[in-house]
Amino acid sequence: MRKQKHRKQKRKNPTVAAQKSSRISASTQPTPEGLLWRAQPVDKVALLNSLDNFSGLRSGLRKIAEMTEEWAGIPMPLDGERLVIEPTYPKAMELASMGRKEVSEDEGATIINQWWSRQDRCVILMWREASGKIDWGRIPAFHSLDYNIRTLMCSDVWGIEQESSATQTLATLVSHRQFRQYMLTGMFLESSKRSKVSYIFRRLKPTVAIASDKAKDRLRILCCLCMHPIAYYDGSWAGAMCPTDDVIAHLMLMRGDEPMFWKRSNQHPPYRPESGL
Repeated sequence: MRKQKHRKQKRKNPTVAAQKSSRISASTQPTPEGLLWRAQPVDKVALLNSLDNFSGLRSGLRKIAEMTEEWAGIPMPLDGERLVIEPTYPKAMELASMGRKEVSEDEGATIINQWWSRQDRCVILMWREASGKIDWGRIPAFHSLDYNIRTLMCSDVWGIEQESSATQTLATLVSHRQFRQYMLTGMFLESSKRSKVSYIFRRLKPTVAIASDKAKDRLRILCCLCMHPIAYYDGSWAGAMCPTDDVIAHLMLMRGDEPMFWKRSNQHPPYRPESGL
């Protein structure tokens, strides 16, 4: 009888029930970054890695980063791509020089100036030849197709493991509706309580900052904010971190220090191809 009474008291005790519930729910939560992937069957991981020619290099760089306690990881050089790295990052110059394609310029030619022509939607370039003659030309940029293609080519630096972990992390930072929008469209909307500016956070595209124009009763694009915390590949929207990690960086910096988010980002006008609009 005493044992039965003791069991009844346990059932009625809400504290004990809550503790049990928390232990059960904690065991079903996603494991920390990387652990969930490593917990998968070895044969499945090996099969996926066999289809990815860059998995060995990514894994090697991750192990080196863990050994050296480099929390941000190590940017992965790509053959023929110019890797632009944050100058304060360890070994930035050495990493940036790996895989870079050397560009041969006309001997003696010096670039004088360049600017964007909104009317012609291109970059106007002026240079001085060795003879002293000044010439000019246009670099066409009518659309962002080149950026899209270069981004596709740079996608080899990311792994499904890293993107999966980043996506799970993002799910803990946003509402269900925002996460659903992101999974289905690759973007979600969030407004700043301080500035009242709304931001469209996009995967593999700059974040769009928009404000309400009350006079014209419409939304106005302020600019597109492009930021890669560690490094990026020139001429693309690809960063050294996986796409969703870049989205998280934009979101958390906007929430924590909005002025710094603007300061750290390249501010592309909406009519430039780099904006991705």
